[in-house]
Amino acid sequence: MIKRMVRVAIWGVCGKKPSIVERLYELGVFHLDASSEAVLNHPLLQRLREQRGRVLGLIEALTWDGWKRLTDAFVENVRYNLSGDLETMMAEIDRSLSRIHSRLGWIRERRESGESDFAELRRAHLILTHSRAFLEQERDSRGEAAIWSLSRQGQHALVSKINGELDFLPSGHEKPWFRYHAFELKDGSAFLVTSASRDVLPNLKSTAAAMGGTLWELPRRFVGESLLEGAKRIKRLLRNLPGLLRDSREELRNLAVQWGANLAAVYILLNERMEQLLMEVSADENGDFFRLEGWMPENDLERTRTVLNEDFGDSVVLRWRAPDPARDGAVPTALRNHPVFKPFELFLKLLRIPHYGAYDPSPLIGLFFPFFAGCMVGDIGYGVLILWLGWYLKQKRLEVLRDVGVILLFVAFWSVVWGVLFGEFFGDVGHRLPYLHLSPLWVDRAHAVLPVMAFSVALGCAHVILGLFIGMVQGIRARHAHIWMERAGNLLVIFGLIAALALLRGGLPPSFFSVPVALLVFGLVFLVRGGGVGGIIESLGTLGNIVSYVRIAAIGLSSAILAMVASTFVDIFGVSILGLFMAFSIHLLNFVLAIGGSALHAARLHYVEFMGKFYEEGALEYKPFAKRRRLNNG
Repeated sequence: MIKRMVRVAIWGVCGKKPSIVERLYELGVFHLDASSEAVLNHPLLQRLREQRGRVLGLIEALTWDGWKRLTDAFVENVRYNLSGDLETMMAEIDRSLSRIHSRLGWIRERRESGESDFAELRRAHLILTHSRAFLEQERDSRGEAAIWSLSRQGQHALVSKINGELDFLPSGHEKPWFRYHAFELKDGSAFLVTSASRDVLPNLKSTAAAMGGTLWELPRRFVGESLLEGAKRIKRLLRNLPGLLRDSREELRNLAVQWGANLAAVYILLNERMEQLLMEVSADENGDFFRLEGWMPENDLERTRTVLNEDFGDSVVLRWRAPDPARDGAVPTALRNHPVFKPFELFLKLLRIPHYGAYDPSPLIGLFFPFFAGCMVGDIGYGVLILWLGWYLKQKRLEVLRDVGVILLFVAFWSVVWGVLFGEFFGDVGHRLPYLHLSPLWVDRAHAVLPVMAFSVALGCAHVILGLFIGMVQGIRARHAHIWMERAGNLLVIFGLIAALALLRGGLPPSFFSVPVALLVFGLVFLVRGGGVGGIIESLGTLGNIVSYVRIAAIGLSSAILAMVASTFVDIFGVSILGLFMAFSIHLLNFVLAIGGSALHAARLHYVEFMGKFYEEGALEYKPFAKRRRLNNG
């Protein structure tokens, strides 16, 4: 159902505006008219938005994710510790944010520096590990050792050139010498470790540079140390750095534990203050008085009036009237359904909310969707599994999962009912088991295909007729002649075809021949008056909609046959591991397809064939000025 709304105007004394606005916020029933651009860009609102953004940024930087553990009691405690004055509160929050940001920056800088050092030292350790044996061997030589970053081709060219030049030198007392060791890391980078006499060094450096090589050096903190000394210190530092990194991560976790919940509570309170401030600056002031205009459900009106009078007496006045489309424009829509049908409002969340004054299809979806989906599943065993799945989801904290769980419970009920009518328990297992001997109370749909299809079409006909009737009533109430006439024409055509079919099947005496003819003629007249040629085309589409309900039988038949196929594997392989595994796999696949297929096609029948006949989308959803958080009460 759609709640009846009233247009409300609230006059109050400007001196008590903050208190009145706060009381309205606590009541949570007043829908404020859309605020102007100037109001939304109010400087104080902008500051609150920026501060809220800073708080959220710090929460994300702390990687705090304890929203589910946050309680109303904790939020109220944080509210108590903050100043009631908005400017003072914002100044307090700014000081706290600066301290947290400074501490967080220091921790992150320390951690990032440690991670950078660890990566640099780890690579240096790898290079020196490959070079160490050669460097140890050349320690006592009077030459100079170096490590060059040089490609394999460059290494070959450099070694060939240096050795070639040394081979042509005449023998002397101290002939120049050159030794080397090449290696490659897993990332593909190649290095050449050299040891050469001082006479060879200039030529070695110029040749390496010409080959595209660069001299690899120890990290900056080891400047002046030999390669072997640096290798020892790097090894010691690598043993200590992981501990320092762990300490940084632990400090970040401690900071998140210390401030995460407080920041989350501040974020919630800033949201509240923003909404209250938006209400305050949206009020029209005239001297010592202000005025707020908006909407309220009619059933909340008396309670709101009583509370405001008790709290503020003559300082506030409430006036209301019924909606007037000519003066008010769009009226916000609020849904109000019985708790049994409320989960089925989930289907409307994929659409825009119904127009105010139109029909809310949630109760009818609650009746027909599980009925159709259960008919498609039509198996006691699968129904029990759906019941377990629905009960499991119903216990979840997330509202959408709870709603899905409730819907599945209804589907499970009708699956079991239809399973009894069709005599199915995991296909024909119920019939095979000697102590069950399950037999259909109505028909065996795996064999009686035509009766089930005829029933599906008849079901579709009733469903579509109901949708057309609702559409016709809505058209009459809204005084949209083309809508109600077109819907009435479709109804007359359908009733005329039903009467003609009953006449042909012998359900009516021949003297009633004029009845279907008259219905068809009047139906065509209404269709042409309501929609012209398009009305006639629409009636053909309606007939197609009715025929499309045959999918209920088709999907159910495919599910029943697939379940019977699972049993044949036990016939082929016997009661063996392979036979049971194949049967279980087919049943699992069929169960998934049964849930997905029945839900998808039952939803399509509602969205297209049924709701398409009357559903009218609205422009404005009822969003009361109220707390939107849903926290633990523990």
